[in-house]
Amino acid sequence: MTVINAVGTLGRQMAATGPRIALAASFIATVAFAAISYHSLSREAVLPATVTFVFVLAAVVALFAWRDPVPRRQFTYWDAAGLLTLIGVMASAMLEPGDLARLVADTERQN
Repeated sequence: MTVINAVGTLGRQMAATGPRIALAASFIATVAFAAISYHSLSREAVLPATVTFVFVLAAVVALFAWRDPVPRRQFTYWDAAGLLTLIGVMASAMLEPGDLARLVADTERQN
């Protein structure tokens, strides 16, 4: 006789969607941050600020991964953090060396 544990199955399904929700929320937060910074920063400073924000989000998702034990599901918080880091690295490859310096200089001038 087969016994189905509906509560356990539902818990595993909900746990498997957590990293996907974190990744989707990170993408939405990045787009919102880029839209807000487009209006408040100079155009040269938008990409460096957004890349920095993506790296911060990757660190936050990595903290979620560090908090949870390594599960046996297909897509984990480590995968989401790695994907965000990869996107940040690829976007930072498009930066000019002086762009980040201008971002820091703009921040210091405003204070």
